[in-house]
Amino acid sequence: MSDTAVAATGKPARRMRPYSPRAVLGRELGVFLAGGLPVNLQGQFVSASTFAEGEDPEQWARRTSGLFDLIDDPTRVLAALDQQDPREV
Repeated sequence: MSDTAVAATGKPARRMRPYSPRAVLGRELGVFLAGGLPVNLQGQFVSASTFAEGEDPEQWARRTSGLFDLIDDPTRVLAALDQQDPREV
């Protein structure tokens, strides 16, 4: 993959703002965590755990950790769902 941007329309390409160090670190952590998941879920996890500029780091960490735990060990969530009363949808 090249770092050079090429416009599809022949117009000058607009540059994206550079990522903050916090966003870069968040992406690196997401990729690292994804490496411990089944291969078919790694890309989706990385996408879902992307740190957005301006996002609260604590909320991001909780969301990412919860998502990882859900994929890594779904039994706790499934057990909690089993305790719920069935409802019609």
